[in-house]
Amino acid sequence: MPETHYYTARYWGHDYAIDEVVNDGQVLKAFGWGVGLQVDDYLLLANGNKSTRYRVSAIAYYPDPSDMWRATLAFAPRGTVS
Repeated sequence: MPETHYYTARYWGHDYAIDEVVNDGQVLKAFGWGVGLQVDDYLLLANGNKSTRYRVSAIAYYPDPSDMWRATLAFAPRGTVS
């Protein structure tokens, strides 16, 4: 079952940077630090005083440091409540 990882608060060992924005933000190429991210998990990223959700469509961890990753993220907005 996919997990949600909260990257809205950024700190040492739990951070990210965006390398490339594709198709007006529908896809992000990013790298970051943290453990436990897997394909189909969600990342909540800071977006001003709100957050935006992305699904991990591909991820690879570096051997050193072992908590560093490179990922492709797909925009995955949360459903609205009616």
